Amino acid sequence: MLRKLLLLVVTAAYAWVIWRMTLTPHVFSDAQQSLVWHAISWAQHLPGGSWLTYDRTEFLANIAMFVPVGMIAAMWFPRRWWFLAAVLAVGLSAGIEVTQGALLPYRVADPHDVLSNGMGGLLGATLVGLVRSLTPAPRRRRLRARTV
Repeated sequence: MLRKLLLLVVTAAYAWVIWRMTLTPHVFSDAQQSLVWHAISWAQHLPGGSWLTYDRTEFLANIAMFVPVGMIAAMWFPRRWWFLAAVLAVGLSAGIEVTQGALLPYRVADPHDVLSNGMGGLLGATLVGLVRSLTPAPRRRRLRARTV
């Protein structure tokens, strides 16, 4: 019971993070956006860092943002159904992009985000599926009818 309550709290908290990052007018202030640009510029000057563009950084950040979505979702499903968490992540991402395109003129709906978010969800769900497959299944109490 405590496990489910903790999972519910984590789910609600991360749902708020996803909502804040995807369905509000501004994710970053101008100062934060400037900091992102400076960090990318700095990384590009490192040896081998020239491949890191803003678009690639955003793609990787979208993957990273949905890894916890896949992990949390996989923990709600039974052990054998972990892969449904990846499907759920893709559905959530598609819903976000449709909402951004239809209702949020200050946001840009991008099909690449569905791909990157889906990859993150798949990665997170796969990690949970792998860990669960390597650990023994919890024992369940079985009520046996006693014959008297």
